[in-house]
Amino acid sequence: MIDVEVDIGLEWRESSFGQSEAEKAVDAAVKVAGLQGLADYPFPVEVSIKLTDNDEIHALNREWREKDKPTNVLSFPMLDDSELQALRHPELVSGSINQPRPEGQEAKWTLKQVQGDEPEMELLLGDIILAYGVCKAEAAEKGIPLAHHATHLVIHGMLHLLGHDHIEDEEAETMEGLEVKALASMGLHNPYET
Repeated sequence: MIDVEVDIGLEWRESSFGQSEAEKAVDAAVKVAGLQGLADYPFPVEVSIKLTDNDEIHALNREWREKDKPTNVLSFPMLDDSELQALRHPELVSGSINQPRPEGQEAKWTLKQVQGDEPEMELLLGDIILAYGVCKAEAAEKGIPLAHHATHLVIHGMLHLLGHDHIEDEEAETMEGLEVKALASMGLHNPYET
């Protein structure tokens, strides 16, 4: 399983969305993205989720996206396109893992090594950050529980970490389809139905 580190801010503590719900959303996104093999990697794969307030996400949105307003979710991927491709082919990963690579193929990327009592390899996919006030208002507007909306946003953010985007219409359609499929696997409705 992917390690999901969740930092739960004060406003979120009374909500029904927390560690367990975040883990289920990440798992659903990974499965629809066709990367369920990540759970079987011989090293930890991690994603960080921060449940915060509007002020913090506003500051991050201004700094990183030059948008001076709070938003519902931000994603900060740690891997580039070639590294994401390598996730689909773990035999191309270097490190302390002794997996054979095809003849003449060099490793495409190297895992970050964490020093401790024993050196350990880990892969950080990136960070997902949700703003409580924006998420709560959007959920109320849609007439759905906050936990369902937050689940959708974590799936959306996780798909960004796995290389999906919605800038072009075709990309958006693909990404929305994956989100709907992931939500359906969890028994949740299609958020794009009118």
